[in-house]
Amino acid sequence: VRMNGEVLEPFTPSKGLRQGDPLSPYLFLCVADGLANIFKKAVLGGSITPVEVARNSPGISNLLFADDSLVFFKATTEQALAVKDALALFQRCTGQLLSNSKCSILFSEHCPPEVQKEIKSILAIDTSTFESKYLGLPTPEGRMKDANFQPFMDRFMKRCSDWDGRFMSFAAKEVHVKSIVQSLPVFTMGVFKLSVGFCDKYERLIREFWWGEEEGRRKVHWTAWDQLVKPKRAGGIGFRDMQIFNQALLARQGWRLLQRPKSLCARVLKSKYYPNGELLDTSFASDASQAWKGIEHGLELLKKGLIWRVGNGKRIQIQRDQWIPRK
Repeated sequence: VRMNGEVLEPFTPSKGLRQGDPLSPYLFLCVADGLANIFKKAVLGGSITPVEVARNSPGISNLLFADDSLVFFKATTEQALAVKDALALFQRCTGQLLSNSKCSILFSEHCPPEVQKEIKSILAIDTSTFESKYLGLPTPEGRMKDANFQPFMDRFMKRCSDWDGRFMSFAAKEVHVKSIVQSLPVFTMGVFKLSVGFCDKYERLIREFWWGEEEGRRKVHWTAWDQLVKPKRAGGIGFRDMQIFNQALLARQGWRLLQRPKSLCARVLKSKYYPNGELLDTSFASDASQAWKGIEHGLELLKKGLIWRVGNGKRIQIQRDQWIPRK
């Protein structure tokens, strides 16, 4: 440990680190990097085949999110044994033990049932379903319906009970709506496109909370919602239009893909959806994933505000690209 520019005497911790210790995140990353290197070595040795979502896509053998790990391999008994050996090596080196009861495994629908049974037996995993919510996001299974976002409605009702609405001033309601209510779905809105129906329902709940009700009957809404979403300098309250705000958050994801084309996410998406073109020039597929459909929605907004900053002009298509502002 270095203190005031001087290295102190070495010491050996005897009871580990408590939760919240500043060293915990750094040490956790070192340990997680060790797990990634074990799988990387197995991939280079050919014992594990990483998943590739498309031709020329970067292979992915494992992903780490906080303290969760996703492992990808070909559904064979040989590779299942290789994964088991890799995890056993990690456990011996770090002292961290795997909880099989908290693990789940997913197979392709084309994988034979007898192979699935053998792999489950090797890895000692019985659960073959994925959680409906993972890392705070609903797990997409086909089309994203309003039922996937119902928890936001439940949390809204919990935060905006009738008692709170009756005894809060308009100033307190404004702070409550802006800082809490409209922030509940922000994390999900940055990944998925919410349906128009869900946004209308959510905004209706906000309107009813804002104007209040008396004896079970809602009070008169003296101002239209279109006026309330305007900024205060334009005579409004500054509430968010949920559909526009959702598109703005998704446009940020598209901007990240443009700014970081060498990132793993950008390379995977490019190999899948625009392998031979650029992000802004491609025509999108109709059978895309829900996350990619959200990025498409954000790109519609992003394209309206993008122009080229002219350098040497070699990459600009004069007849197509926007390189001068338009009125």
